Amino acid sequence: MALDNRPIYLQIKDSIEAEIRSGKYKPGDLLPTEDDLTKEFNASRTTVRNALANLEKEGYVWRRQGKGSVVKDFKSAQNLNYLSSLTESLEERGIKITTGMLSISEVFPPAKVKEELDIPEGEKVYWLQRTRIADGIPVAFVNNYILKSITPGLEKMKDLLEIHGLYHVLESEYNLKIKDCIETINTYLSGPIETEILQLEKQLALFLSKRVTRLADGRAFEYVTSVIRGDMHKYTVFLKDRKHFSKT
Repeated sequence: MALDNRPIYLQIKDSIEAEIRSGKYKPGDLLPTEDDLTKEFNASRTTVRNALANLEKEGYVWRRQGKGSVVKDFKSAQNLNYLSSLTESLEERGIKITTGMLSISEVFPPAKVKEELDIPEGEKVYWLQRTRIADGIPVAFVNNYILKSITPGLEKMKDLLEIHGLYHVLESEYNLKIKDCIETINTYLSGPIETEILQLEKQLALFLSKRVTRLADGRAFEYVTSVIRGDMHKYTVFLKDRKHFSKT
């Protein structure tokens, strides 16, 4: 490692970061132990921990108590300029996605869902609850409410939904033409429920995404809420042109 005038922990951090970017360490890999890094860089354990803490802060690794530092996909981002699911966005970047908890049930919609989807009184919807696991790490908990009238027998698609993303199943099995959506994204700190579902080891910032999705004929057919780990996901928005504001 080339020496410079910066603190040693930053030099170690930059060296490990370069190895991650070069592909030596891939998403899901464990970095060498603190003992191994201490020997490799001839540095104190405190210095090595500072380096790892900065790598975690910048989104290159996440640290699991008792297991070490796991390399994250630092390129992972969901592009908001076209309609995609979380699963599709992650798979596009080579991340292996699996389904943890999955349940499908028929329920009377909550008031918010009933309003957003313009559901007649007494009509039920399908309620899907899923955890999404990226390279072995739970990253999201998703609740989908879907019109039952256009997806008959969805409860029989459970095996397919454990393998494929929901939109893939809706398009391939029901020939639905998904056109657009309105999505609102907020952030909040995890609580006991999120800690248990996402197997968090400490309090984290989470994304809360709420989406209403429409078909090509204009019908709103889905209301979905997604709770996503903020340390393992980000959103990218492409902005173009200037809006002409009236002068006062």
